Amino acid sequence: MSADEQRPPRRRPSAWHRPLWFLNGLLALLTLLTYVSVHVRPSTFWPAALLGMGYPYLLVGHLLLIVWWLLFRPGRSLLSMLVLVVGWGHWGTYFQLLGDRSGEAERARGMKVMSYNVRLFDLYNWSHNTATRNEILDLIRVEDPDILCLQEFVHADDPNRFITRDTLLADLRFTQVHDVYTQHTKRGLHFGIATFSTRPIVDKGAIEFPDELNNLCIWTDVVLQEDTFRVYNAHLASIRFGDADYRFVKDLDTDTRGDSLRSGGLRILKRLRDAFIRRADEVDRIVAHMAESPHPIIFCGDLNDTPMSYSYHTLRDAGLMDAFVESGRGVGHTYIGDFPSFRIDHLLHGPELEAYDFRTLPEELSDHRAINALLVPVREGQ
Repeated sequence: MSADEQRPPRRRPSAWHRPLWFLNGLLALLTLLTYVSVHVRPSTFWPAALLGMGYPYLLVGHLLLIVWWLLFRPGRSLLSMLVLVVGWGHWGTYFQLLGDRSGEAERARGMKVMSYNVRLFDLYNWSHNTATRNEILDLIRVEDPDILCLQEFVHADDPNRFITRDTLLADLRFTQVHDVYTQHTKRGLHFGIATFSTRPIVDKGAIEFPDELNNLCIWTDVVLQEDTFRVYNAHLASIRFGDADYRFVKDLDTDTRGDSLRSGGLRILKRLRDAFIRRADEVDRIVAHMAESPHPIIFCGDLNDTPMSYSYHTLRDAGLMDAFVESGRGVGHTYIGDFPSFRIDHLLHGPELEAYDFRTLPEELSDHRAINALLVPVREGQ
């Protein structure tokens, strides 16, 4: 019997393996491009920012492929494994297992910082707005932060109407507030952003964005013991989806007709492009202002961008650390509106501080979840 006759017949490849291997290669290429996309200014090539939004789905795709290949073709799992190892540093910005917990010493020296986009306290939900406002105020009272950064804040001139600022100052530990408003109504309502503090405020100001009338960033110098920290509270440009856009996203797989698929898709892409470009410019302005700060920095706010974005990485490249990465647990998604859930609310800080007890609160009283953490000055010699 010849050697060819003794050799066992070669197994035919599964019909699934070839297209899956092609898909694996495509996912690998897209993922590697995603790692690069965070360093590309959206004004230079805005589609790169779309890759960043899709990173969690690329990650899940690689994990599923690794399991499949380990079961049927173990050697082919190496491609996805290698791609994930190359981007290992990005994993922690999306998922954390065990964050640093504080002890009595840290709690005595630190300050609890809370950031929350309150969506105007549900002002325009006429039948439930007062109830929602009271629930949000109760949540803040329970969490009892030392510094509270609120975005999409609303204040009413009439003390008998929709009380927010005065309640926070009168009924909680806050003694001072820095609030700036970008919109005003004839009925005496003011919409903007506010930072409340239980510690002395010694200076304050605002960074206005020329092309964005509804959003801004304020900075507030707060004294903690013998140190002063500059707290940035920002609400950056949103995508500005309208009702038609939300209907398009919801009905995409059901009853969207072919003739509206193109027009609706192009409209959404245009909104995404404009938002990416505006946020990049806004973050560049904030980082330039931070470079002139005489004090250690705390950044809170609704970035409207994920950790895999130019905006987020520009802040991190400026030397800021992410409290979620240091002391968070789980995935920490903060947005709970109609668009897919992402972590778009962030709490960052300079190296002079360390973070403990980061939490994404479970309450769904806005289209965002609140976040908070204990920030503690680093001891000399650490």
